[in-house]
Amino acid sequence: MWRALAILALVGGVAAADGPRTTAFGFDHTLHDRNVVVSGGEALACGRCHSENKGKLVGKPGHSACFGACHGPAPQAPARGAKVVTGDRQRMCENCHSEAALAAKYAGKLAASYPPYTIDPDFNVAFGHKQHAAVTCAQCHDVRDKPAKVAVHARCAGCHDGSGGGGRGPAMSKCIGCHPQSVGKPQPAQLAAVINSVTTTFSHPKHAGRGPLGKDCATCHAAIRDTDDTQLPRPTVTSCGITGCHDAKAAFATTSACTRCHERAPADRFDVWRPTLRFEHRGNHEQVVKTQPCSSCHPLAASGEVQVGGHAPCAECHAEDFGARKPAICGACHNSTEPWRRLVTDRAPPPRTEFGATLDHAKHTGECTSCHTLRTASSALRTSRGHAACTGNGCHAPASGAAPHLTECTACHRLGLADAREAARMQAPWSVRAAFDHDTHRTTKNGNELACRACHTDLGGADVLALATPKKATCLECHDANKTAFKATGTTCKRCHGGAK
Repeated sequence: MWRALAILALVGGVAAADGPRTTAFGFDHTLHDRNVVVSGGEALACGRCHSENKGKLVGKPGHSACFGACHGPAPQAPARGAKVVTGDRQRMCENCHSEAALAAKYAGKLAASYPPYTIDPDFNVAFGHKQHAAVTCAQCHDVRDKPAKVAVHARCAGCHDGSGGGGRGPAMSKCIGCHPQSVGKPQPAQLAAVINSVTTTFSHPKHAGRGPLGKDCATCHAAIRDTDDTQLPRPTVTSCGITGCHDAKAAFATTSACTRCHERAPADRFDVWRPTLRFEHRGNHEQVVKTQPCSSCHPLAASGEVQVGGHAPCAECHAEDFGARKPAICGACHNSTEPWRRLVTDRAPPPRTEFGATLDHAKHTGECTSCHTLRTASSALRTSRGHAACTGNGCHAPASGAAPHLTECTACHRLGLADAREAARMQAPWSVRAAFDHDTHRTTKNGNELACRACHTDLGGADVLALATPKKATCLECHDANKTAFKATGTTCKRCHGGAK
């Protein structure tokens, strides 16, 4: 009797404000077990209510599971036209039958509306894929377009027969081994739901028909078979490309057709990972610069300008990063990583070059300004970006044949040359590098354009670093005791020689 009263108090609910409930309250396994134990009884085995036969659950718990030794005699069908249940017993019956049905007049069979479960389940499923490595994936997962309707436990019964040995699992009647309670602190482990971003476009049946690799789930899901974790890892872009499938030969490349799989942008907000790491030839890539020709990453266009070789040169080392959830290197070239966008190389180049160019000025007797045309916020009269300064006069154009050819990159470019040049000029005795500005020295006192060679009279030497600094005599025409500019001699030395030693 005490058990019955405890359960009645437990499951009693409040009727909806607009009428009796049309669904059952539901049965709470955890509270039921607590009340049984508190009342002095032993916890009930799952098999007390859930019948099992040859590894399969047989039907749903009926009146025999509740009434008799626990909750008194089973209810009898009332006379037709009478109320089904009256009094306190109605609260217990509302575990499985709706309040509205119980309050109605009996008209035959009384349906049970619980289960199916419409509230949070009382038990989780503790399942480890690594523990089931010997089981074929298809034994549990049906990837066909119209999978067969198979009871969940029927997939397990073939192995969990309780015989032990030979890879056989514990008996199906050992429910608690797979179904821990889903409440309490800390809450037991349960399979975590993940967002599948390719649901609408990806087809397991189509991929399963692509030969042996497609039929083997581990081709893409090897990481799942190697873990018993509850957060199941999804396939990455890498797993799609390294299998020999999406390699731009057997199928479209993963790095060139993102929207073929990721077709939908989120409707409201998508927190995309935006890496900011800029590509540098120094550091990790310095060995590549020393051992690989520049053309392996930078092919020349028909105009002679340098191009970016795409993902292929990077994939050999960074294939795993291309498929990562939070890639580290995409920001070297892209400002965005959303897979549904048509990504372009839109990351601006660094303000300063890592290389720098050197040449023999004595062999380049043309006008200085044909090459030194670019002005930036930090410098004036630098050479223009790219090969425009070299091909504009037809000198080193692709078809001219003039040596060195544009493909001989190291003939002019050397890693770290620009920084070395700047450091050498700044450290030179009586250097004017810090204070001198070419733009303010472009005209003479007569307003005429001042030729570069008016100051740079000595351009000999094949190494740019060896170019002679203009002599003070070239300054005197303008720095003539404040008639045009301040005097070049006297106490004003630091106005030009800011880095004097």
